[in-house]
Amino acid sequence: MTSRPEKVIKGRDMQIAITIEENKGMDSKTSSIFGRCEYFMFIDPETEEFTTEENPAKNARGGAGIQAAQLMVDNAISIVISGHLGPKAHAVLFNAGIAAYQFQGRTVREALEAYNEKTLTSLFEPDVSAHSGQA
Repeated sequence: MTSRPEKVIKGRDMQIAITIEENKGMDSKTSSIFGRCEYFMFIDPETEEFTTEENPAKNARGGAGIQAAQLMVDNAISIVISGHLGPKAHAVLFNAGIAAYQFQGRTVREALEAYNEKTLTSLFEPDVSAHSGQA
């Protein structure tokens, strides 16, 4: 598996964004979707300090993936962990130098363990088509 270098942000610790279905702290279940997930958890992988934010793009009429990806850029996120990633969100993250990894169906705590053990699958390419997260 080839890996991209992680983005280094001067003067700031690395931050990971994890897509989650519920707001239950480290026991939150990770989400299978990116652009329309319920919440994002922004977490420092070393200290495990985190904040949770409702996804402002989850009910967007269109462009939810782009809006969610721009939120990652605006928050200086280094890595995104999500179940799936569409092509437009992928393009925004890739162009911003934000690495993306796949993980779904388990807890944030387990996602961090997989990250620390370097067992996450990289999302170098989008793995779903556009509009796949819409109901």
